[in-house]
Amino acid sequence: MNDQFENKLLSMASEEKMILPKGLENKVNYLLKQIPGENLKPKMNLRKALVLAAVLTMLFSITATATAGILKERMEAMNHKELEEYFVQIYTSRIPSDNYNRPFSEAEEKRIEELEISYLNQAHFPKKELTMLRQTTDYKGRGVAFYKDTSTFFFPEREMNDEELLQIIDFRYKRDYSLQKMNEMITAGEAEIPEKILNENEAVQETNKDILQSEVVYNPAEELTFYYTGDLEIQMIAAGQNCIFLTGWNEVHKMEIGNSNSTLFYNDFDKKTRITALCQDKSMNVYMGLAEMKNDETWDLSILILDGEGNYINKIDLSPYRKSNGMIYRMAVDENGYIYLRASGMKEESLLMVLDRDGNLISQIKSEEYTTHMLGCLGLGKDGAVYTLIMDKDNRLGIASVDMENQCLKEIYSGIVPKGTIMLDILSPGTDTDFVLWGYDGIFTYNLGEESAVNILPAWEAPCDYEGVCALALPDGRIVFADRTEYRVEKNEKGKEEIFAIPDKICFYYKSGMRGTK
Repeated sequence: MNDQFENKLLSMASEEKMILPKGLENKVNYLLKQIPGENLKPKMNLRKALVLAAVLTMLFSITATATAGILKERMEAMNHKELEEYFVQIYTSRIPSDNYNRPFSEAEEKRIEELEISYLNQAHFPKKELTMLRQTTDYKGRGVAFYKDTSTFFFPEREMNDEELLQIIDFRYKRDYSLQKMNEMITAGEAEIPEKILNENEAVQETNKDILQSEVVYNPAEELTFYYTGDLEIQMIAAGQNCIFLTGWNEVHKMEIGNSNSTLFYNDFDKKTRITALCQDKSMNVYMGLAEMKNDETWDLSILILDGEGNYINKIDLSPYRKSNGMIYRMAVDENGYIYLRASGMKEESLLMVLDRDGNLISQIKSEEYTTHMLGCLGLGKDGAVYTLIMDKDNRLGIASVDMENQCLKEIYSGIVPKGTIMLDILSPGTDTDFVLWGYDGIFTYNLGEESAVNILPAWEAPCDYEGVCALALPDGRIVFADRTEYRVEKNEKGKEEIFAIPDKICFYYKSGMRGTK
């Protein structure tokens, strides 16, 4: 819904044929680039909120219509206490994105879009304010209400009327305006960061413990946004059975689903080591694809197997299978403990190689008709079979299950995404579909036998840029992005520059992989 609001505001700005004076253009750009001070740990999608606030600024500053003036007066009529309340709500919500006790119906979605237009163009405002709840049990099913601690809207079971929908619209615009106005005032020294925000940020970890116990975090339709509060300079993220693994140089962390902090899982490496692939089987054993740097800056490749507590089980040396320098790119483990591996620099070319837990080569999966890509998706389906990305002779992408015994592809689903789709990097069982797939064209869902996959979140609607992003698929089908927005550069012992992601500039986004919610 926020995307629709943003797009409609931008559309309005376009329809007004606005040409921004340089000063205002700089102001808008400033808003878009603005980040909170070091004392704030933002937990909502501030970029989108700032886009909305910036476009409101454009409308108020440029549009000469009476309606825009009335809307501006409505926003400016809020006193400092009201502005601060909205601002505090954004920064102190325990759940970092809007949530709903039930979804909008199709009729409500259509009507709220129409009412938003009349809100902006005809000054069609609600008669009353949205009700604020002190606790969720205060909601008795009448009217619409909002619980700020978890940013949750409560709707009646019946169809909402126009007044109730307008209250939701009005609340969202006032909240976006308050964010813009308070940030401006704090930057100009006209207001201070509210004390409640500073107090709340000190208690962030205790709050996260409460979030972890809520059904919201484990709801496959739930979408979350929060900044990382750990200290690992993240290189890769991977899904565990009930957690997320984060990797950096010589270090692996574990993070609970929905939490913003991480704890050390394993760091007992003898050499400078990078973890390039990681997965966890249903017995909770963890498999890591390691690249250990040698003196000549080439790599020794191996697979390290640990139990769920980080205790050593085995380490498989891949040097017997290699002919040149390479890297492990994708890995999956089936229900029998066989390791499916895609790596470069191997002696024998194949789509996949399969090893047992002792490192013995069991199978080489090959095909004369299809190829794959080193970065192509690899994972388990709901049926327990391993599926891999395939490319036909026209470079159209699909997926296929693997027949380990006969060393070939089994069930083939070719060309399931539009021609020209760049890549499918991630494959996972979906909640309401057989598969959730992610690549640089967005999030797709697919049911076996369908002619084509459905793009439920095109790249242009994604919460962050894909360049440099880390991504994974949770067991519930949600796609999680770790957006690494800022980096530091450091020279190693040989004088070469190395790039590291700055931890507190990393934002996590959980996006639903459910077709039915889109």
